[in-house]
Amino acid sequence: MTMEQGEEALFTMKPKYGFGNAGNEKYNIPSGATLQYKITLTAFEKAKESWEMNTTEKLEQSGIVKEKGTQCFKEGKYKQASVQYKKIVSWLEHESGLLDEDEKKAVALRLAAHLNLAMCYLKTHEPSKALENCDKALEMDSASEKALFRRGEALFEINEFERARDDFQRVVQLYPSNKAAKTQVVLCQKRIKEQHEKDKRIYANMFQKFAERDSKKEAEKVKPEGKENCEEAMEVENGEKETRSEAKA
Repeated sequence: MTMEQGEEALFTMKPKYGFGNAGNEKYNIPSGATLQYKITLTAFEKAKESWEMNTTEKLEQSGIVKEKGTQCFKEGKYKQASVQYKKIVSWLEHESGLLDEDEKKAVALRLAAHLNLAMCYLKTHEPSKALENCDKALEMDSASEKALFRRGEALFEINEFERARDDFQRVVQLYPSNKAAKTQVVLCQKRIKEQHEKDKRIYANMFQKFAERDSKKEAEKVKPEGKENCEEAMEVENGEKETRSEAKA
C-alpha cells in the first residue's frame, strides 16, 4: 500500500503463505521453503471510500467485487472472498432513497453478499457468523432456499438439530425437488434420536448416583444410633451384674 508507481520491493513469504510442506516440483521449490519475490508496481487504481461514491458507483463497484469474491471462493480462498462480500454490505446496507430499478439491484446484491458470506463462514467453520448472515438474508427474502438451507447447516454444526430440522423441512415444503434438504431432515432426525438416548443415559446415571448418595447418608445416620443403643444395653447389663453381685455379698 505504501509503494509508488514504478517502485520495486522485495517481498519475503513464509512457507505457509507460499507452497507450504508440499513445495512445488515445477518451479523446483523444496518443502517448507521461504520465498522471496521481487515485485514492481507498474500501475494501480486508487479505490474511492464509501462516502466518496454516489449510488451508481456503489452499485457498479459492488458488482465488480462480487465477481472478485466469487473467483476467490472458487479458488478456496474463503477469507479473501468474505472480505469482498463484506464491502457490498458496507456500501449498500444503509443506502436509502433509491429509484425502483436501483433499489432492486441493491437488494439483489446485498442478498447475494449475505448468502455468499454465510457459505464462506460455513467453509471456515464459523457457524455463528453464518447464522447471522442467513438471518439477514431471510429478512430480505423469508423464502430464500439458500438462506434456509445454509442456516440449517450452521445450526447442525452447533448441534441445534431440532432447529436445523425445521429449516430443512421448510426447504422441502417450499422446494420439494431439493433432495439435499430431504437427506438432511433424515440426518437431523437420527441425531435428535441419538441425543435423546444419550440424555436418557445421562439422567439415569445421575439419578442412580443421587440414590446411592442418599442411601449412603441414611446408612451413616443409622450406624451411630445403633452403636449408641448397644453401649446403653451394655451399661444396663453391667449395672444388673453389679446389682446381683451386691445382693450375693
